[in-house]
Amino acid sequence: IDQEIESVLEQAIDPGELTKANKQARALFAYSSESITNQGFWLGFAEMFADQDWFDNYLARLEAVTVEDVHAAAQRYLRPTNRVVGMYRPVNGSSHG
Repeated sequence: IDQEIESVLEQAIDPGELTKANKQARALFAYSSESITNQGFWLGFAEMFADQDWFDNYLARLEAVTVEDVHAAAQRYLRPTNRVVGMYRPVNGSSHG
């Protein structure tokens, strides 16, 4: 993971990788909003942090993301100083939940 993060921080990602990620995100969004129940989920989810406009324009905004945008976000958010590392420790010395 550290090597991948370092790679993204040092150089922009390959445009083909962005295209692949974009297609996967579009497919996930399409499949996850096929039913009325899931459409209701997405609309409610959008209203929690934005509005219906977010839902209506999600695919257009996704398509507008550039390699430079990804690199700038990586530079801003994936710095080692932003990391939080957690460890799970067993309760009462047990290795079972």
